Amino acid sequence: MKLMIREFVASLRERGELDAILPDLLSELGYTIISRPGRGTRQHGVDIAAVGQDDDGQRKVFLFSVKQGDLTRQDWDGTPQALRSSLNEIQDAYIPSRIPKRYQDLRVVICLCIGGEILEQVADDVRGYISKHTTDRVAFDEWNGDRIAEFILGGILREEILPRSLRSSFQKSVAMVDEPDVSYYHFTALVGQLRSNAGEHLAARVTAARQIYVCLWILFVWARDVENLEGPYRCSELVLLNTWELLKPSIGRRNNNAKALVRALHQLIALHVLIANYFLDEKILPHVSKRNAISLSIGSRNAVDVNLALFELLGRIAMAGLWSVWFAETSGAEERAVNQKKIQDLLSEGFKLIAQNPILFSPISDHQAIDIALFLQLALSCGQIPADIAAWLTHMTDRIDFAVRTHGKYPCIYTEYRDLIYHPQEKSDAYRKEATSGSILIPLLASWLTALGADEAFAKLEELKRTQLEHCTLQLWLPDQLTEDSIYTGGRDHGVALCDLAISAGGPELLDEIANACRREAAFDNVSAMQQVTGPFYWSLAVTTGFQYRHNFGSLRFVHLSWLRARQLLRMPQSDS
Repeated sequence: MKLMIREFVASLRERGELDAILPDLLSELGYTIISRPGRGTRQHGVDIAAVGQDDDGQRKVFLFSVKQGDLTRQDWDGTPQALRSSLNEIQDAYIPSRIPKRYQDLRVVICLCIGGEILEQVADDVRGYISKHTTDRVAFDEWNGDRIAEFILGGILREEILPRSLRSSFQKSVAMVDEPDVSYYHFTALVGQLRSNAGEHLAARVTAARQIYVCLWILFVWARDVENLEGPYRCSELVLLNTWELLKPSIGRRNNNAKALVRALHQLIALHVLIANYFLDEKILPHVSKRNAISLSIGSRNAVDVNLALFELLGRIAMAGLWSVWFAETSGAEERAVNQKKIQDLLSEGFKLIAQNPILFSPISDHQAIDIALFLQLALSCGQIPADIAAWLTHMTDRIDFAVRTHGKYPCIYTEYRDLIYHPQEKSDAYRKEATSGSILIPLLASWLTALGADEAFAKLEELKRTQLEHCTLQLWLPDQLTEDSIYTGGRDHGVALCDLAISAGGPELLDEIANACRREAAFDNVSAMQQVTGPFYWSLAVTTGFQYRHNFGSLRFVHLSWLRARQLLRMPQSDS
């Protein structure tokens, strides 16, 4: 375990990685953080400042200067960013002027924090410098990768908090990072147990959030080294949902534990976005302009594999864009401009992916409406709907119409891989009636085609429903009073179905019916993540929709209910539904 963490620490980059993990580690070890890493401000050589008890039992100020990897001669001296320059700045500027007044009587320990180790070629220089500059007030200490690994094991991952069984799950998740499904399975067990073990105590919940954060970082770094980010991407979505569940009891409180949970959530959001952007920028976006390049990279001869992977990928692009929407709404002018450009770029790249991979005109499963809806939501956030949206949906309608009429691979209600592989099992009306018993995709297409003024495509969809899919229950899903307790942890038995949506009367009537249903049902506004939309706990709508959708937990998603099940839900007493 220590070797795994030691290698992880050595692989961390200096900015946004090693200096992002250390503050939480120090907090868990009992230090009081007085300064965190900042950007755009003069740090005077100090990345992290903390107050805590030293090995001799005295309370001291610890000033950390962080460097990644092994310390080489070039990293030690010779450039303004070298460690020696930082140590000089700490003594010349930080100690005299930046230490808070209430801590100025304490002794100071300057910590050389290195992800790897000090190489032999520079070790004598470092020891000489430390000997020359050590005084009665200022001392030096070396925090190398081995020591940081020990602190992680003895702090956030200590045995009494992370039992042996959970360590096993964690190690298996990291070891199997090349097998994303297996890695995700073990990480799910780890996160679920950590959340469960935390109970109702906020301090324990803070520790659990920090543990999850460090574990996800380790998983990401190992996956980055082997160039397979599928596992950590999925795990980062899972982690955000579970961390919100940990945070909920502290909403409205202003104590230190509540603030620590909010900070942990923001750090995990930043880590998820880092993983998502790394995945897209390194693996996907450079190839979206090449004809069928992404489709071929799936490495399967089966069209179903390509179909599922491509729609999943489109949803991920949309989610990355929706996070940029949130950042743009909650940041300053300069960062807002950067995120607005990111939104436009991701939308453009999404359209390139669609244009160069025609399989994205032909959804095979009705639940792929989720990924389609996420991309449409991203387009909507740009203020002006691109003309490509109408062309995409019109072409999709044509493909669906042809597939249904010819008993081809039309969108079906099935979500299991085995069912999709063999779909359609029969080219018969009876099988088609069963496979298309309900749909959320058709109402979604009909709504957007109406809003975009694509009357011809809407008429084709209406005729298809009237002549071939008369049996199909058009439906959407709405939260209910039970949703808040189930949504973040994957509970299935909540929500109600809005059924019998009609498109035969025309598009405007469909839009009115959906709008009226949303106005009648206030449960969505009562979901905690939505209630905090204007406060410090603000969480993007994308979190409460996309993550659960994309994990297929069966929670906050447009579920495929049979007509009987839908009627049962709608017959529930008002207090329960």
